[in-house]
Amino acid sequence: MKKIISLFAILFAIAPIFAQNNTTGKTDVGLANKQNVVIIPFESKMYISDIDKDLAQKNAMSYHEIKAKFRAALDQNIYIKLKPYYNPFSFYTIEQQDAAKELNYISSSTGYKYTVIEQEEVVKKENIGSKFIGKFKKKEKEPEYIEAGVQNGQIVSQVDNRDKYMNTVVSNPNLIAKLNEKYQAKYYIFINQLDIKKGADDMYAAAEENYKREIKVHYTIIDQHGKEVSSGAIKTRFSSSQNDVDKIIKVHFPLIAETIVAKLIE
Repeated sequence: MKKIISLFAILFAIAPIFAQNNTTGKTDVGLANKQNVVIIPFESKMYISDIDKDLAQKNAMSYHEIKAKFRAALDQNIYIKLKPYYNPFSFYTIEQQDAAKELNYISSSTGYKYTVIEQEEVVKKENIGSKFIGKFKKKEKEPEYIEAGVQNGQIVSQVDNRDKYMNTVVSNPNLIAKLNEKYQAKYYIFINQLDIKKGADDMYAAAEENYKREIKVHYTIIDQHGKEVSSGAIKTRFSSSQNDVDKIIKVHFPLIAETIVAKLIE
């Protein structure tokens, strides 16, 4: 019950943001010519931020309001980027009680596991005044992994410092079938977690000293048959002096959303 109330509160608090791009209040599920894609926002507990104190002071918002706004804005940007290619469905476009009930069912039917990032993808706006979006992939690092055991006569504990992301695992075998009955979707985009960290790693800090904060969005895309299509983490960097929530969303969330959607149109 607490989980449902929490989901309901977040949806209620931020629904007007999404309404700006869905003025009819109707869902688009079932429209002809485009296949359906369902967006599943991250759970409240899957938001981790090192900078909420700074954001709260700058924007006169509570921690709950900051999390709710980021959650809805990420959902909204994915919705917008999907629109030219698919018929997107967002839980922000339906009755809030129905949305909370459905999201609670999805949450109880899934779990999470840490998965090693084989190749990190970072998105960056090269020129804020233009529409050009640059993407580059970080070079693969040597695995920082040591198995437990005996090496050179010494007992060694397991060490695993490899970068990871949170991946969705479907624990209820009936989940996808149930969702298919209702949404007839080709794909389900799970936003698993949103992290905002104070410091980027040394490689990027050295190359671009002013970009010391990092947004990391963990995602999983599952098709109508329950097969994982893509999963990973998208990262973007921003200035340590930037605390305006609206500007952070406006500059960086479209880049993240575009990169996730690109997994379905590449």
